[in-house]
Amino acid sequence: MAEQGNAPDDTPRPTPRQVKAYLREHPEFLTNNMPLLAELLPDLSPESNVVDLQSAVVKRLRKEVEELKASAKALITTTRSNMSTQERTHQAAVAVLDADGMDSLARIVTDDLPVVLQVDVVTIAFEPGLPKPAALYVQELRAGELDAMMGENAPARLRETVEGEQPLYGAAARLVTSDALVRLQPGGGLPEGVLALGTRTEGTFHPQQGTELLGFLARVVEHTVRRWATADQTDPA
Repeated sequence: MAEQGNAPDDTPRPTPRQVKAYLREHPEFLTNNMPLLAELLPDLSPESNVVDLQSAVVKRLRKEVEELKASAKALITTTRSNMSTQERTHQAAVAVLDADGMDSLARIVTDDLPVVLQVDVVTIAFEPGLPKPAALYVQELRAGELDAMMGENAPARLRETVEGEQPLYGAAARLVTSDALVRLQPGGGLPEGVLALGTRTEGTFHPQQGTELLGFLARVVEHTVRRWATADQTDPA
């Protein structure tokens, strides 16, 4: 009496000829299954005239491991860099919020933010219409110059290579070879402006970078400008 259990597998097995034909038609199969190939290959002696495929497989696997290690290291470096950038941006925002007037804001932007953000120059500039004496503490742009510089209604522009622009950077213009521009829209009847970060290292900023953190900092600057631009007005008499 036959034993009861799993029914025998009647699926026909491929012949060696069929296996060879399949591998010839699909050479990528071996490339994509190196661990299996390494497992199946016998140990070959150095004196053998047979091509040492096992050694080739081991080299390939080692290369893949090194590539994975390099990718992981790059990911860790990028993550740490992003965290550091975020922390510096938050520190800059807190510094801006500590301003107690437009003169104080201007000092913080030009003196403190370059150190915190690790750039060479930081300025804020506005088109005409900012109340006096607030206008005395920022760089002044001509009407329409903002759109000409950034693109019409563009919220930000990162320039990999640039020749420093006098209206933005004043006496420090000659230092700037790469910069990040973020539009300022304080509202309340105040003109539009720009938060500009410049560096002497070409390629520091480029269009592929994200601008979320810079946008956040710009919103904080807008709030501070809106708070103090009119409060600083004095009676000319």
